[in-house]
Amino acid sequence: MMVIKRREEDTSFWPARSRLLMGLVLMLPVLAGCKARNTYHKPPPPEVDVARPLKQDVTTYLYATGQMTATRSVNLVARVQGFLQAIDYRDGAFVHKGDLLFLIEPAPYAAQAQQSRANLASALARAAFGVKQFDRYQALARFDSGSVQQAQQTRADRDSADASVLQAQAALQQADITYGYTHVTAPFDGFVSAHLVSVGQLVGSGQATELAQISALDPIWVNFNVSEQDGARLLARPGEKWELQVEGPDESDYPHDGRVDYIAPTVDPATGTLALRGVLDNGDLTLRPGNFVRIRVMTGIRHNALLVPAECIGNDQGGRTVFVLTAENKVALRPVTLGPLVGRLQAIEHGVAAEDRVIVNGVESIRTGEVAVPHEVQVTQ
Repeated sequence: MMVIKRREEDTSFWPARSRLLMGLVLMLPVLAGCKARNTYHKPPPPEVDVARPLKQDVTTYLYATGQMTATRSVNLVARVQGFLQAIDYRDGAFVHKGDLLFLIEPAPYAAQAQQSRANLASALARAAFGVKQFDRYQALARFDSGSVQQAQQTRADRDSADASVLQAQAALQQADITYGYTHVTAPFDGFVSAHLVSVGQLVGSGQATELAQISALDPIWVNFNVSEQDGARLLARPGEKWELQVEGPDESDYPHDGRVDYIAPTVDPATGTLALRGVLDNGDLTLRPGNFVRIRVMTGIRHNALLVPAECIGNDQGGRTVFVLTAENKVALRPVTLGPLVGRLQAIEHGVAAEDRVIVNGVESIRTGEVAVPHEVQVTQ
């Protein structure tokens, strides 16, 4: 019989391990006492640039959007019937008043005018003969009572001949006018659009046929609307020349100067706006009819206005704001009312005083009520 002897577990190492663990436990307070403590260090106050507002006179403006339109623009039409014989201009060209643009089959109308001249010559001859007959019978009537009736008849013939002369003269005048319609000329200096008909085409049949359009571009008009309140500001200065400036879609700094030459007598009840029109020199033809442009109308001069850099103006739910530093160098938020923009500077109408220190740089690192370290700078144009 086989006997299996169980191996006894060796426990001789446990006393040593227990002593090691006990030593570590006793050392923990000592190790904890050697660790550095975590402390909060308050960051230094933010540094900001501050400046007192720049004080200077500022021109005030009324701003609007408008559309350019030609001061004169007419459709050129065929006023007589005939075949178009010639087009004597280049599409889009500038032409002078009286330049020939279209020629409409003039021969038939020249013939009519010539016939009217012949009729006038015949009427003049009859009138001259009537005068002589009347003078002759008037002389005979002084001596022969039987010639009185004949004298009265010659008077009637003479007057009828004179009337025929007037009629023939009117017919010739009308024939000359009609013949003139065969030569379509420029009614004023301007630019002519592309022709709408071709040579050889029958025009003026039954109605006036549009041939092209001519427009005067110098000077040029701009039409725009302003609110009823802004219109009242302008009307409060009667007799003045309201100067305006215009800039096109790809322009800046309002390079075109002009003046308001018309203000509508009534306010549009549907929109509550007042229609205005300005006139501008356009010698370089930069502005064209149909262009939408930005407009500013000078309304006066604000003396000793306060200006700050436009980039330091902020927004919140209450409107436009700026940050200022108090006497204790604490950040304060001020609501402001803006005036006109002068280059890169913004005029402040209300909310900032001349002695205030406006934060012009570093606003991204400040909070209202906190202290900031100011660095004085100057506002310049």
